[in-house]
Amino acid sequence: MYTEDRGNRYITLTLYSSIDPNFRSYSETQLLCPLLKGKQYLLKLYTLMEEDRPYPLPGILFDSGPIHRWTPRPLAMPATLYFSRDTDKHPEKKWTVLEKTFVAPADARYMIIGNFDSTTSNYPRNEAFYLNIDSVSLIPLSGGICTNTKETAAKLYAMHDRHHFISPDNDLQPVETPKLQTVFYTPGSCDTLVLKTDFFLPKSKNINPSYAGQLETALKPTGTVLRRKIKLTGYVFKNPSEKYNEVMAQDRAQAVASFLVYKKGFSFDDFIITGVGKLPPDGDSTERVVLVNCQPAEEVTVSVTRTDTLLIPDLLFQVNSHELENKMQQSLDSLIDKIPSGDHISISVTGHTDNTGTNIYNQELSMRRAFTVADYVRNKKPGSNISAVNGMGESMPVADNRTPAGRRKNRRVEIVIYYLTE
Repeated sequence: MYTEDRGNRYITLTLYSSIDPNFRSYSETQLLCPLLKGKQYLLKLYTLMEEDRPYPLPGILFDSGPIHRWTPRPLAMPATLYFSRDTDKHPEKKWTVLEKTFVAPADARYMIIGNFDSTTSNYPRNEAFYLNIDSVSLIPLSGGICTNTKETAAKLYAMHDRHHFISPDNDLQPVETPKLQTVFYTPGSCDTLVLKTDFFLPKSKNINPSYAGQLETALKPTGTVLRRKIKLTGYVFKNPSEKYNEVMAQDRAQAVASFLVYKKGFSFDDFIITGVGKLPPDGDSTERVVLVNCQPAEEVTVSVTRTDTLLIPDLLFQVNSHELENKMQQSLDSLIDKIPSGDHISISVTGHTDNTGTNIYNQELSMRRAFTVADYVRNKKPGSNISAVNGMGESMPVADNRTPAGRRKNRRVEIVIYYLTE
């Protein structure tokens, strides 16, 4: 269903790191052919790992839909299958091959790879485990491959998703002027809006009027684009009864649809409404309605008039850590205060390291530091439009790594401020 020439490209997953024991990264893809319940399959992963280290082996989750995550944290759900170190692992030239034959327990369209063990006590101290995956293949052993793989692949390559929160960061605090916060943005075909607790008025099905205009703008088709089905999924996880939660969740989703029908000119035929009475995929038990709105969309080019760059130096972090140095918080605050506010401002956060240590360690440390700074900016300046958070490791030095002064300059986090055309 999916193969790639081995040795040319690979992805790196963090299975565990003592730097941040709760940091996990996952790789997800839509399958070219749906997984069919009761059918037998052969799954093979070509990986690079150090054989003399007690690596946790990745798990595989097959699901009917994609899982959107905002932070690199453990998934609060069991994997569909796990690889066995004794029976499913063998060497092949320079590769470690994880290979397993299994019968699909349910229909599925998506595959997620990563470490589904959320505990931290099972791993050695001062250790980090990263898995390089170079090639993945999923081959049906009973029945042939579906006939539309080329069309599906073309759609996947052409797809771009847009994800937004439509809620302030703190759901428990009253707010006078709620604002749609962009969590991740790439021009494309789908919007995922997360309508959290304060989208509704307290103890009511009524929509907070402060959100009405934003929701209408987010769903408004542009140009000659035709609106397609909008999927509304409610999540409630309060009552011990899953069925009760499911009814309440569907009721919440129905309330959003009713608001859009009676206030914004939509039709009930525009919606697919469901309720889920169990913990949502990201493990967050906050009540919410997830709105997925897919429609064809042209690529959007935003004109940038100029940029500014703020440098967060290494000394603002604890040594070899993504944790901020408390004594330097005032210095960091003074830098963050220089970021302007307004809808015409977009910022990116990128972490960098020197060349001390391994490439993979530096890549991860730079990413952790970038996430730390991005979270700090969001807390200090709620509503900030952070368009990208990246870690470049040691790949982009600005000074000579052969000198202590040069290495110190290379250990940095850059905040780039984009001034967009208003």
